[in-house]
This record gives sequence, structure tokens and C-alpha cells, in this order.
Amino acid sequence: MQPLLGYTKLIVLCALAAASFSACKKGFLDRAATTQQQDADIFTNFAMTDQVVNNLYSRLRGPYTYLGGYSMSSGTDEAKDASNWMGSMSFNNGSWSGNNNPIGNTWRDNYVAIRQANAILEGVAQYKTPDDANNPGALVNRIGEVYFLRAYYLAEQIRQFGGAIIVTKTIDQADQKALNQPRSTYDACVAQILADCDEAIKRLPVNYPNTQIGRVTKGTSLALKARTLLYSASPLWAIAGKTSFLADISSGSFPSDPEKWRKAAAAAKEVIDLQSPQGGNAYRLESTLADRLNMFTSNTLQSPEVIWVRMKETNESYDRYLFPYGSNGWSGCSPSQNLVDDYEMANGLPISDPASGYDPAQPYTGRDPRFYTDISYNGASWKGRKIETFERGKDEQSTQTDHSRTGYSCRKLANESITINQAPGRDVHGIIFRLAEFYLSYAEALNEYDPGNADILKYVNMVRTRAGQPNLPAGLNQADMRKRIRNERRIELSFENHRFWDVRRWKIAENTEKTIWGMRPVADVSAPGGYRYERFKVEDRLWRNAMYVIPITTDETLRNPQLKQNEGW
Repeated sequence: MQPLLGYTKLIVLCALAAASFSACKKGFLDRAATTQQQDADIFTNFAMTDQVVNNLYSRLRGPYTYLGGYSMSSGTDEAKDASNWMGSMSFNNGSWSGNNNPIGNTWRDNYVAIRQANAILEGVAQYKTPDDANNPGALVNRIGEVYFLRAYYLAEQIRQFGGAIIVTKTIDQADQKALNQPRSTYDACVAQILADCDEAIKRLPVNYPNTQIGRVTKGTSLALKARTLLYSASPLWAIAGKTSFLADISSGSFPSDPEKWRKAAAAAKEVIDLQSPQGGNAYRLESTLADRLNMFTSNTLQSPEVIWVRMKETNESYDRYLFPYGSNGWSGCSPSQNLVDDYEMANGLPISDPASGYDPAQPYTGRDPRFYTDISYNGASWKGRKIETFERGKDEQSTQTDHSRTGYSCRKLANESITINQAPGRDVHGIIFRLAEFYLSYAEALNEYDPGNADILKYVNMVRTRAGQPNLPAGLNQADMRKRIRNERRIELSFENHRFWDVRRWKIAENTEKTIWGMRPVADVSAPGGYRYERFKVEDRLWRNAMYVIPITTDETLRNPQLKQNEGW
């Protein structure tokens, strides 16, 4: 549904919506003064209400351009951006703070969206908004979508900041007590998110007609519940979240709560088992790696694996960001050697295992098939030529402008059929939820409270089978299975805005985020293929445990004396 994300003109609605829902400078919870007539103009007319709901979608941040229009991967050990001006640099050199959040003032942005959601729910109730005469039941659907979106924006708050302020009604700007609220515990926010998702589920269909693609569905709401519960069960929040808005950022502490993991597993299984009205499961994995690759480029909106997207997140400019220098790209999100090393061999063994067959002289031979769909490397086929990251090659690894810093390019999200600076372009629809995530989330949660459960291997192996990888060995203990599941997430969900949050919720970022490596090919006629490969350090990155959570923008803490900053900021 193309109007969902604000790419069409909303004509008169924009003025009305701005007057009704614009942010007040006095605080993020304020609602600007409006007239009853303005509200009545919107909420006594289904078409106008429908457009305001559509506008609420426009505030969504997509997964691929989350960081100032670019990828969060380069703020993790997945990748490195080529340009120092990109937002990832602040994450990597430790210069971010409450006055310099590379993501932006999302504390305010998300509350503006939450306030808009509250105003819609109140307006629909007060003015008894009529249903769509041509599509009975549409109003109920829209109300469900608003409940979900309110939950989603709060989920974004707690993913970034921890416990936040729960707001379920619009607040008068004169009500200082209501405006200056303290933060609620993390788990209280989780409870509110789940409650709103349940309200959404009551009102939403499993799917919409093709003309309504992009709208929130029952499966979308189940997916948000599952992800929220998985994060809540993870070490960063498992115990701390019960009584505090602050995370457990201590080193060497990995608390666990079996009941939280049980709930997370059950929620993920609901996503997996959701039935379609047409029969069978509502979602299924793409069958092949070629189909998986197309899911990110040409088939996003039709993919049976995709649960929800941020429609028109960006356009072919993202291909320019990802493309190698030799194809007029910016070499952004260049995969790290750290990530490359974690792709197994085709026989399912890690490259560190002497039995794997890994040959450092031929590092790209015999790897997990996903390596070849996800990453471009020296000698890889690309747009009818071979990638050249060697010295003076078309895609030379170097510190020059728009060159790969690591010796690799991200292939997974780039559309190879695009030619930079030539029409036609494309719309990039950012995948927020897809089924493979919930297979792995289900397995992770099961392993934490019921290790040895047969479903753990079953669902991890389904992802691996699609990739062409052998099944995991039977009989792994809980710790070994945990390691394999985490690595499976690292590979299967690479570049999709998971790694930044996964290493935090697992509390392993202090180990993973410190040193980034690359690979440099050096011409050598005596070496296989004519090149020897030299691993080199790209950079050291600063880490301190306060970085497990995002700092609230300083202006917000100054405005509200009850709003406490996160620890260490």
C-alpha cells in the first residue's frame, strides 16, 4: 500500500495533522492546542482518519537506514563504513553521548509518535468515527494498527534506552505532574507493549489484500511480542528489568530467568504456527538461497517469509552506499574479517577446526553458501566482472574516499541489476520481521529453559538446510548449542539491524566490539590464484559498558527533573 509511509501528498490532511499532533517545544509529552473543529474534521470522516493512521506509519525507522540514513552494521563488528562522517564513526570511536547520539533524538521522536497514536485512539472514540462504507471492518483494523504502532514505538524506546515512560493518553501541556513523569521499569514497559499487541491482535487480519501490503497484521503483532519477550529474557534485562529501568551492565554477569525464556519461546512459536485463512502456515521460509537473495531486492513485498516491512524505506541510493568503488559505489557497510571468519565451511565446521579443511591461502574456497550470497570478496563475480580489491584494482582496499576499508563489500542487500546513475531505480522496502528470525529466537529461548528439546535442532536446521549447510550435530550441550545458535543468528541475519542489539542483550559486546579486522590481497605469482591474503587490523574501537544502552538526549533530562539518565552517561 504505497501511501502508508508518507511518500504521497496528504494535501489538507498534513495541515490538520500538524496542527493536531505537532510536537510542543515544552516537552515531548505535550499535545499542541487544537480546536474541536480540527479534530472533528478528521475524526468524523473515515478517509481523513485513515490518512492520519497512514501518517503514523511514516515515523517508522527502517532496519537498513536506521543510523542517520545508513546501516547500523558499521556500528558493530559486522562492518566498517568507508567515510568518517557517517554516524557509525561516533559509535566506534566512543564520541557519542547524550549530546551526540548518532541515531538522533529518538527519545523525542518515538514519543511524538506515541502521542499521535493516543490522539487517534481518543479522537476515534470521542467522535465515533464512521466505518468505511465500501470496506466494512476497516475502522476496526485501523484501530488495531494504532494499538500496534503505539506498542512498536514504545518497544523502540526500551530497546535503545531501557525502561521508559508509559503514556497511554494525551497530556495537557499545563499538567506539569503528568509531563514530568519518572521512568517505569523495563518489565512494566514490556507488559504495556504486550497489552497493546493483544489489543491489536483482536482487531487485525492475518493478511490484507495486495492493495494494502505494508499494513500491520496479526502476524506483525505476534512478531513484536516475540521479539520483546526474547529481549526481556536476555541477560541484559532478565533480572534487572523486573525492578529497574536500568540495565545490568556489569561484566561477567549473565543472569537468566527460565520463566521469561519459556514465555519468549511460546511467543516465537505462535508466530511460526500462525495459520493463514487460505490454509496452511501464514509464513514459510524462502526455498532457496537465490530466493532468499531476491527477498532483499526484487521480491520483498511478495515473499512468503516476510512478516512486515518498512515500505519505501529508501531507494537506489542505498545501492550506491553498498556498491564497491569500481561500480560507482561508496563502499559503505564493508563486511569485517570478524564476520567473514564466522561463516563456516561447507562441511559445517568452523574455520578454526583443523578438520574443517580451511586453507588460509584460499580463504574463500568451500565456505557456507551464504557467504557467496552475502559478501563480495576479491575474485568474486559481480555485474559481469570480478571484484578487484588488490592494490590498484577497480575496488582496491584502501583508506581513499569510497574504497572498502576491509577488502569486502556487502552483497546481501545490494541489487546487482542496478547501475548507479542510470534509470530505472528501485524502492527499498526494509524487512523488519521475517520468519527465519523467529525460528532462531524459538530455538534460543528453548535452549535456555529446556536444553535438549528436539525443536531446538529442528528449527535451527531448517534455516541451515535452506542455506545448504549440514545439520548441527546431535547431543550438543547447552553451552555449545548456545554458541551455535548465536553464530547462526550472526550469519543468517547479518546486515539486518540485529547484531547491534544482540551483542548488547547477550552482554558480549565488551568482547566483540573492540578490534575490527580486514583482508588484503597481495599479488604473488607463487600463491594459489595469484594472490596471497594478509589479515590486517582496520581499527581499534573504544568500548565501555555504559554503551550497552543508548543515552537519553541531555535536553530531555534537563526538561524533566524526574527523568534519570542511563548509568555511565
